Amino acid sequence: MAADERPLVAVLGATGATGRTAAHRLAATGRARLRLGARTRSTVAELASELEAEARAVDATNPAELAEFCAGAAVVVQCAGPSLRITPTVLAAALHAGAHLVDPAGDLDPVPTGGRSVVLGAGVVPGLSGLLPRLLPPRPRRLDVYNGGADRLTPAAAADVLLSTPPRYGLPRAAWRDGRVEPAALVTQPAVVLPGFTGPMHAAPLLTAEVQRLAAELVAAQARAYSVFPTAALPEALASAWESGDPLTHVEAVISAADSDVAAYDAGITLLASARYDEGGTRRTLLRSADSLTLTGAFTALAVEDVLDGKVPVGVGWAAEVLDPGTVVERLANDPSVDELAL
Repeated sequence: MAADERPLVAVLGATGATGRTAAHRLAATGRARLRLGARTRSTVAELASELEAEARAVDATNPAELAEFCAGAAVVVQCAGPSLRITPTVLAAALHAGAHLVDPAGDLDPVPTGGRSVVLGAGVVPGLSGLLPRLLPPRPRRLDVYNGGADRLTPAAAADVLLSTPPRYGLPRAAWRDGRVEPAALVTQPAVVLPGFTGPMHAAPLLTAEVQRLAAELVAAQARAYSVFPTAALPEALASAWESGDPLTHVEAVISAADSDVAAYDAGITLLASARYDEGGTRRTLLRSADSLTLTGAFTALAVEDVLDGKVPVGVGWAAEVLDPGTVVERLANDPSVDELAL
């Protein structure tokens, strides 16, 4: 039997919702061999059998096991969490193995990558939240971004949210004006009605690093960004956690707050960006999904395909900035994880 010469893609954290979806989407393309990793082989064996993939036991905190897992891979997909703690270790192993890296979350300062591509933020927020608005015409007079909804949080996702502390990840109440950050410019909108969202929403102003880069690229005169929740329960839980000085002790409280929103409202996430122009016109991008984790896995798989095709520049980059928004939208439009996509 001839050897399978397709490139090897190694998916770490393959049994989580994001990793599982990414593995399924990649298997469906038939263009890569898959190696699926989880802490215990038994938890990933069934999925590997279903997808005709290789199953591996791997502890993301064990350098030796990571090295073995990454060996021979063309791309390593980092879906283990919390990513803000694990990704640097996984990146080191991937680069040592000569592999590219795709991470649906993650955050890194620029580092030498030895000619490899490292794609971070191939998720929903950040990720699609910064990519879709790049289809808007440049130079808006004002750009408004609203991202959120009633969304379940896994323990790993909750930990990543809690580790995303200001000012690196965002500036509460800040706005963007004439190329610079304007502190304390905005207030919470406690009951705002927005396109794509169900009923009045609690919108907390948070000028994320992603929106700052987006506003600069679009040359927006003004930009405002809000994290959107059905109630104040989750933002209050997050604020309490960050004020405590030990946010990771609040994982259960944050998950509980998210679950209470999901119990009272339809689960789902909406990404809305609206741009106004001097000539009086308004343009908008809108995406809705009932399952943000599945959507993240689908987007991650698209990023892997682009890396395999050599379409992603060498070095560390954010998915919203290194992937082509037009081709992403074209491929994602019919994905079952997308309920509505309007441009």
